[in-house]
Amino acid sequence: MKRTWAASVAAAAVVSAGTVLFGAGSASAAACNAPEFKSCVGVSYQTSHVKSIRVNGRCLIGSSGTYSSVHVDDVADAHPDVQTYGGSRCESNTHNSASVRWALTEDDRGYRWVTIS
Repeated sequence: MKRTWAASVAAAAVVSAGTVLFGAGSASAAACNAPEFKSCVGVSYQTSHVKSIRVNGRCLIGSSGTYSSVHVDDVADAHPDVQTYGGSRCESNTHNSASVRWALTEDDRGYRWVTIS
């Protein structure tokens, strides 16, 4: 009985770990469902001094990647408001110390990328 229980617990742990890894993979590749004339945001960090950014007031934390729930205008002359932070929760004394460059167009998945350097 103990052997069966231990095997069940081990199998559940493997399934849980697989689910967590799958969830992380699918979250980073989430489809963009932005409204018309909007793009989802993609962030590319090219500096280690910035840990988080605000795009139009929304705090984005984590490493380079995509944010399907954050939308910006998809036109080249639109420059969404971006604030950069050395802290990991959109706070620090290094506020707006990095260079920000927006892509002129969205990519084939509907993401408009901002490069932070």
